[in-house]
Amino acid sequence: MTDGKDGDSAGFVARHRPGRDRDALVAQAADRADEIPMLRDSLAGRPGNLVPLTEEALALAGLRQLLGPEDAVPALLRLGARAAMAAGATVTPAEPPLRVDLGPPGAIELPRGRERPTGLTPRRLVEACHAALATRDRIALDLFAQVPVDRIARQPPAPEERIYGLAHAQGLQALLRGDAAGNQLLLQAIQGCNDTALAPAARDYAQFIVSPEIELALLHRDPDAAQFDKALRNALVLHRRYWSELRPNPGEAQDSDPAGFIALGPLAWAAMRHDQGLPVGIRSDYLPQGLVDGAV
Repeated sequence: MTDGKDGDSAGFVARHRPGRDRDALVAQAADRADEIPMLRDSLAGRPGNLVPLTEEALALAGLRQLLGPEDAVPALLRLGARAAMAAGATVTPAEPPLRVDLGPPGAIELPRGRERPTGLTPRRLVEACHAALATRDRIALDLFAQVPVDRIARQPPAPEERIYGLAHAQGLQALLRGDAAGNQLLLQAIQGCNDTALAPAARDYAQFIVSPEIELALLHRDPDAAQFDKALRNALVLHRRYWSELRPNPGEAQDSDPAGFIALGPLAWAAMRHDQGLPVGIRSDYLPQGLVDGAV
């Protein structure tokens, strides 16, 4: 494992150094690993726990990418993707219950016709979509196609949802069903990332994380390998800067947040590009290489 920009090379972007020691991160991983089966077992009676399950699974995936074993990462990303998309799909009008496989002990049934689950946002759907694309998880992607994205935003929508979040999630949905309108929605979203109506912390996140991943979505089929690799490298460097240098809350570092240890958007589009038979010339601690290559 390498840390920080000093570990970079022409074809490699190194991870930032966490601000907590390894023992503290190992303890955090153990706590999250204990939480996941309890949340999964609670879903029959408390389907709202799909969103916390998503959060715990994606966080543990980040910690496993940092600490190992890396081969645990794909299953955690799939679980997080399916849980979030299932939460979104339950918002559809009442009809036969939704059956979804979230791992042992097997498929569960969830009621439909629910209100938007607390904590589910367009951004969470985008993260889940990236996790599903990175792991080639057809179950999660099929669930995403059922989600009424316009009903997932808060009411009234938060500025980041109104300005770019809804367009981003809807653009991905359209892109995945082969609708050319997806590109226009993604262009709308990327333009919104610079909107001065966003609060400073929200604009930082949009510019450092969201905008670069949308650029990769728009470029992932581009035969120009140099252009894609330039955008991928830029996205990874900005990802590192966001998680290691910026402080959205004054005085509070975020360099040990598990969300920073995997670059989900860049990972998704690198994996998709690989599956198009196009080269990906940048590697990184932020990108599980087995997922980029489709080997796991």
